[in-house]
Amino acid sequence: MEKLPVNPNCELSGTKYCQTLNMHACATCTVRDSDHKADIKNDLDLYETLLPEGGVARLFQSRECQFCKTTPKGVRKGYAILDMAHPEPRRVQKWLFGKRTARIGTMIPLQMSVCRKCRSRLLSLEYLPMVIPVAVGIAALFVFSADAVKGPLVDLSMFAPFAGWLVSVLFGALIGRLIANGLGKSWEKDMYVDVMQHPAVAEMTEKGWMPITAKSRTKLLFSKSRLARGLGTAEDPNSNE
Repeated sequence: MEKLPVNPNCELSGTKYCQTLNMHACATCTVRDSDHKADIKNDLDLYETLLPEGGVARLFQSRECQFCKTTPKGVRKGYAILDMAHPEPRRVQKWLFGKRTARIGTMIPLQMSVCRKCRSRLLSLEYLPMVIPVAVGIAALFVFSADAVKGPLVDLSMFAPFAGWLVSVLFGALIGRLIANGLGKSWEKDMYVDVMQHPAVAEMTEKGWMPITAKSRTKLLFSKSRLARGLGTAEDPNSNE
């Protein structure tokens, strides 16, 4: 683990607070105002109470995939990153018509070890509902542009070829969604298809955390290397991983 920067002029230097901030160097640290050091300490103490049991470092320090349910688990080949936000600590910010409480008080990149197999599956579930209708749309474009098909349809209505193409795309979207849902149900037996069902993430949501991109399928970012600077990225020195 990288040594903490030493700065005799900073009361956070060499403390657990410096380790939690994990900025690596004083020059890049955002905490420079000595008048607000006490508030920073209070905020970081609060932040630690909002973390799941065992913290979040174990999720990316583990050499085993965090998405595998069955053993043996896959070997880490990268990281899945989910930006999580919490309304605490409550902050008042200026607004157009005065002041209001900010929706986000704390934000961290939740990083989780992921194996090649789970990464491939998660990406498939993400892109299949988009790729299949696009492929069907391209194929339908050629079909409805052919004179043998286009001619009889135009005789019925000048908009018939376009209507046929649109129906094909919508059908492709339906098929893509059904295939993705079917694969998801099949794969959830041995992996966490929905990251929100992971025990650590579920515990975080119970404590008030929510993903920044809250959609039907929460988007994950994948990276071969992890983020190693900032809140939520510090390693656990007591970890055996």
